[in-house]
Amino acid sequence: MTGKFRAARFALALAPIIALMSCDQIGRVLENVGAPEVSGPATLASVSADARSMGGATVAPEAEMQALLAPEPVMFVPGEILVGAKIDDELAQAASELGMRMMSRFAPDGTPQALDSRLEAKAIENAVEEATRDARTVLSRLHVNGEIEVSPSGMVKIDLTPENTASPTGFTRFAQAEAAAAPPPGAEEPDAGAPSEPDAVVDTGQRCPRNVSTAQMEADLTLKTICALERLQASRQFQFVEKNYVIGIEFERLPIFGKKPQPTAPAPAPGAPKTTPAAPNAELAATGALPNDPLLGFQWDMRARGTAAGQSPGGAGFEPFWTNARQVGRRAVRVAVIDTGVELAHPDMRASANLVQGIDLIVDYDRAGDGNGVDRDANDVGDACGAGRENSFHGTHVAGTVGAAVTNDRRGVAGGAWNVTVIPVRAIGRCGGELEDIVNAIRWSAGLAPAVTETGEQILNTTPADIINMSLSVQIACPASMQAAIDAAVAKGAVIVVAAGNKSNAVANYAPANCNNVVVVAANDARGNIAFYSNFGPGVDVLAPGGDVFADSDGDGRPDGVLSTRTTANDCYDPETRQPAATCYYGFLQGTSMAAPHVAAALALLQSQYNVRGKALEDLLLTRALGPIDADAQCSVDCARNANATPIAGRPGKCMRQCGRGMLDLARAAPEPASPAAAPGGP
Repeated sequence: MTGKFRAARFALALAPIIALMSCDQIGRVLENVGAPEVSGPATLASVSADARSMGGATVAPEAEMQALLAPEPVMFVPGEILVGAKIDDELAQAASELGMRMMSRFAPDGTPQALDSRLEAKAIENAVEEATRDARTVLSRLHVNGEIEVSPSGMVKIDLTPENTASPTGFTRFAQAEAAAAPPPGAEEPDAGAPSEPDAVVDTGQRCPRNVSTAQMEADLTLKTICALERLQASRQFQFVEKNYVIGIEFERLPIFGKKPQPTAPAPAPGAPKTTPAAPNAELAATGALPNDPLLGFQWDMRARGTAAGQSPGGAGFEPFWTNARQVGRRAVRVAVIDTGVELAHPDMRASANLVQGIDLIVDYDRAGDGNGVDRDANDVGDACGAGRENSFHGTHVAGTVGAAVTNDRRGVAGGAWNVTVIPVRAIGRCGGELEDIVNAIRWSAGLAPAVTETGEQILNTTPADIINMSLSVQIACPASMQAAIDAAVAKGAVIVVAAGNKSNAVANYAPANCNNVVVVAANDARGNIAFYSNFGPGVDVLAPGGDVFADSDGDGRPDGVLSTRTTANDCYDPETRQPAATCYYGFLQGTSMAAPHVAAALALLQSQYNVRGKALEDLLLTRALGPIDADAQCSVDCARNANATPIAGRPGKCMRQCGRGMLDLARAAPEPASPAAAPGGP
């Protein structure tokens, strides 16, 4: 496949495998990071323009809302098939031969750990050898050749591309939507030198013809992939056989055709926020409970839940938790963000002690966009897909909400858990992320399997993540490879937080939200209601701030999106001078992608405060940190706007969208206010 490095050592590990301001100055980060006493957000006038300007600062027109809910085509990489070796069967047989009863895949009852490791390694070796042999046999009967790549942990990938890259029956995303994506009259033409789209075709449900010929398959890579996949599945010799699906990030962006002209006169200026952040009283000022980040006043999502001054109906209660618990996180608590990577040079992140070296697990060169495959560089070089679209820097926004943004530095925004460790794991690149890379990311994050670079270096995460955030989604059943990786990570003690999806549809239709052993997060707006785009259903666990850039519920002239770190040139505005800005480093976004990291940050604070992890930590979140939901008010919607919701008896025209066990309200989990002498955070 063009741009694909095929060496087996590229892959991470395992049998099952997958698939999201102003001015050009980037001034210094001021020296009072972590100052013991703060007095709340700094005034906008007291900080530099690049520390306060915001993108997406005008409310989006409602006419664009429905376009965001249109179904996305399901894509897969032609020529690639993911196969799971039957490792569990080999483990059970090995244990039986030793006269032991298997209690779990990773720890046979009563077996010393060293013996467990040898037993598992031997089982993987045997299972992979058998899977490789069986796969070659099936392919030979179909008269198809392919390369078989095996990771050290047992992942088997069949690559059928060496002899063919043509796919006349496959349709790419942009071939399908070419007319709809055409620039409007008068717009600048797309850059002819833009990089090509990574290899992917639409999954149309095509089946292999009964009497397909070798010549037909050799002339059509998509057809060859489908026929080989069906034969491998029919053999029943593997734990699973799957397409290498392409998975997107749960954030919606509209096309931008050419550069947006900068206005010569100031745009209509939003006024000051009508709902102000909670101003610390003398006691809070003495304890230093609130950070001094100047844009905290626009982060309604961090406020106490309520309607009083300094509160927001959609707030998640971070500010009162910081105040009462005097807890902003411990560095020993680690959150992995599986996403597009982060902007390592971002002025609110480049000096962040919270942000540690992560990893780039994208194998495909075209998708990675950085000229190489697996390496230690998690820098986000962009994920734009198609001409006329800007890079989302989605992972930077998500990581900033978790806590990667330096907080209490008189710059930009505050993170939710601003003293924990954030690990950027890059698995999403141009036009999405592949199933193989995302499954590998789950396993690497949990310390289950090493990554192997093209130079042969093995990179193992020796300090596994306690919490894993995945703000991504695809409309398919939960892939077996993904479920196996999730189960293994949870067995290791990780809590996995996932976005519900953004298509105002049943969450049961979207992976990874339809997988088991995950915390599923739907999005609420600033009014505390389920957002118009959020997926819903009985599978949702938590309702958390995701925002709505089409609304301005408090009338301050700014969208009700979630504000976090993100470099953009789109709709940049300096709230102090009321002037447009060429570039900004903070932006308002909406999506269940934005909701999930609020829950990940809440889990990190709860673990820091109560010293629990794994299932006990998840239970603590669900029993102590959720507020009640008024389903009739917060989870109802006009039936005319949502054909997938359930009509409410006695309320004509109103439909119900189940939106979780409760709404994130971290303040409920805070202990009684601590003594002013107590130190926030801790090691």
